[in-house]
Amino acid sequence: MKRSLAMLAGLGLVLVIGCAQDYDIRMGKTIENKQYQRRLNANLEGPPAKSNLQTANIFVRPPKGLQGPHQTFGLAVVEEGKFDIADTFADPQKQASLHILARVNLPKTPSKKGSKAAESPQRGDFTDDVLELLKNSYGADFEKAKLKTEEKSHGGRSHKFQSLTLDLTAKEIKVYLFGDKNSPEKVALIFDYPKEEAGLLSSKINLCLENFAVGQAASRAFSGVVEEEFAGEPGGGGAAPTGPF
Repeated sequence: MKRSLAMLAGLGLVLVIGCAQDYDIRMGKTIENKQYQRRLNANLEGPPAKSNLQTANIFVRPPKGLQGPHQTFGLAVVEEGKFDIADTFADPQKQASLHILARVNLPKTPSKKGSKAAESPQRGDFTDDVLELLKNSYGADFEKAKLKTEEKSHGGRSHKFQSLTLDLTAKEIKVYLFGDKNSPEKVALIFDYPKEEAGLLSSKINLCLENFAVGQAASRAFSGVVEEEFAGEPGGGGAAPTGPF
């Protein structure tokens, strides 16, 4: 009898210790996440609410100081319909910008009876079209062959991009491409800034890319859901399909 009671007491002690350890782990993760959220808020602007990005379920928080989206896209003139989204966030004082180009699978609006459907522009490979626009904008060759896979992750969340950096003497251009030819969302994030701002912007750009989300993950993020709650979903924590589109 005494032996049975001792075994039960030992089992109870193990359960108590296990629960306490589990509580400590969860509390530690909660504290770590709150610290990370404070870091995000200190380095990034809020997401552009009631914008075409929100409508398309593309969640982006630009580096602090980059305001927008502006009414006019900041790079070369974009042929109407070539991209579904062409937005620019900018800091005129620091001459730094974030340009966003995207294609998304949105429901098509049926044309009115008797009206002629507008002709869609000729869309090529997404990566080719983005790099061609950049070539026209900067007068420099953005070679597709130089794209490399780059992963941005925090905790259980991970994003893979095809990236390219171009040195233009006075400024630096960083291009990050998300998605593949079968992805519902294809997004290009183009960071343009003077070289002297590279040190200050580097960590902010990394946080911007870590915090990036599309699809349901983006919808939840726009609703204020903390990132860890949708880790593992495409664009929220799981590795999304990547590669030249």
